[in-house]
Amino acid sequence: MPRRARAAALAVLTATAVLTSGCGGNSTAAALHDRLLAVADLPAGWSAVPVNPGSVQTSAPCLSSLATNPKGFMYATAAFVQGTAIPTLSEVLAAGPQVQQRWQNLAQALALCRTATLTIGGTKVKATVRPLPFPRVASTSSAYAWGFTIAGIQIGFDLILFETGTYAGYLAYSDLGPPAATVQAFADAAVAKAETGATAPVPDEVSITSAPVRTARTTLGTVAYRIVGSGPPLVMITGYSGTMEGWDRRFVDALAQHYRVVIFDNAGVGQTQALPAPLSIDEMANQTSALIAVLGLNHPDILGWSMGSMIAQALAVLHPDQVRRLILCASYPGNGTAIQPSQQAIHALTSGDPHQAMADLFPADQAAAQNTYLTAISSYPAAPAAPVGTVTAQGHAVDQWWAGRDPAGTQIAAITAPTLIAESSANRVAIVFGPEDFGLTNLEIAQCQRLITIPTAPDYPSLNLAQAVIVVAYELMLAAGVARAPMEAGEFASASEVDAMHRRLAEALVAIGFLPEDNPDHLMLTLRAMLGRSGVRPRELDILNGIARQVRWVAEDGAATLAAKRASGRKLR
Repeated sequence: MPRRARAAALAVLTATAVLTSGCGGNSTAAALHDRLLAVADLPAGWSAVPVNPGSVQTSAPCLSSLATNPKGFMYATAAFVQGTAIPTLSEVLAAGPQVQQRWQNLAQALALCRTATLTIGGTKVKATVRPLPFPRVASTSSAYAWGFTIAGIQIGFDLILFETGTYAGYLAYSDLGPPAATVQAFADAAVAKAETGATAPVPDEVSITSAPVRTARTTLGTVAYRIVGSGPPLVMITGYSGTMEGWDRRFVDALAQHYRVVIFDNAGVGQTQALPAPLSIDEMANQTSALIAVLGLNHPDILGWSMGSMIAQALAVLHPDQVRRLILCASYPGNGTAIQPSQQAIHALTSGDPHQAMADLFPADQAAAQNTYLTAISSYPAAPAAPVGTVTAQGHAVDQWWAGRDPAGTQIAAITAPTLIAESSANRVAIVFGPEDFGLTNLEIAQCQRLITIPTAPDYPSLNLAQAVIVVAYELMLAAGVARAPMEAGEFASASEVDAMHRRLAEALVAIGFLPEDNPDHLMLTLRAMLGRSGVRPRELDILNGIARQVRWVAEDGAATLAAKRASGRKLR
């Protein structure tokens, strides 16, 4: 078993072991199995796996008060996995005269747990435990979040305890990092099955990996795709030799919390129809456009990775009305100025050897990230790799793009859609400014991959060099997440203090004849509004009170004193 699958399979065993080690009782209750979740109740891509709690032991001080071999109830267990590794789902269901007391004791013990030790194949792993805020799913329920790391992969699972009628149970849903919010759908189904012996199937589209592969009949042939989430549409275009099963489901599922995400196979991959030879980036962009039209996405955001970013750029050139915003990851320009990967790197991607391909994509010191990624994509149902002939044709199309011989690639400077290039964090990027008097020449512009346009007022359309540099530098600062200097903090003066200051100021202005004595409120209302808009802080209040007192003093009897001080050369204050 590959390392990634082995690590994830241990997570299944661990989750089950935690459940059964706290359970005890008699596990021969066949009648309980009919009220456990089954594969038919779960989304597509889930399968049953054996329960083998003996391979993992759980030790935690908080559980020491529980009886080792309690009597008075029976239990049944089930475990499932999506794809070949993770996420996993484990369930225990129990019944008997002592089951409610046992579950209450366990809930009280788990509420005090903060750490536990898991022994997996002789290796001890430290786990963290904490209470988990979770909607009630039965007459009584509680939830706890467990987390640990194995083979550099962070595993988390949510443990849901519930009591309903004469039954009590646990549900453990494990995943990479903190489990997704979709665990509630599984918990609701488990409770319903325990209560009635039946449940509506958990919805398919709780994750991109369980979303079914669909086909769209477009003007450029059939295109296979998956769709998940709700919100504005986001189309994700995969890269060279890739399939849609290469998208990390954690990434896609996170986006699906805010977007209606569409992933699909490029021409000649999976169930997507091949295009006539010679294959080109532009034709793949046209097929993507046809998919967007058939699905009625209208004006989606477009995210492209590697070769997919070339297709995304061509789409923005050829079909600008179908692109709202553009996100380019690991991208290359099509104007002949691209710095191409080495032949060794290209060979690694086309060798068919997954170890070479992963070494090409992940630095040597990122083994944990590589293991996590491989585990994440193993959640998809098995799908064939891109055919060798298709990969070869893609390579020729990419070569044409790099060489500046792709028609759309030579026009990327005309792209008007707002564009994010996810590249600069790992690569050096230069922003080129021309001389003050005549700017960049056409030849110099041709060597650039993107052009920056700074919006200006129609009456003053031109910026000098210093202005352009400072605007660009400011935008770069914002994009880098550099915090701006905070505005002055502090409390405002109280309303009663400001009102007293207004009265002093009115009296002073009346004393010097600025305000009429019989109707000072007319102008004071304007002054009050002016000061109210800016807010008055304590220090500012002191200054305004001082001004009012000084004005009134001068108006009443201080003018002669000031004149004498000035005549003698003395300081006025």
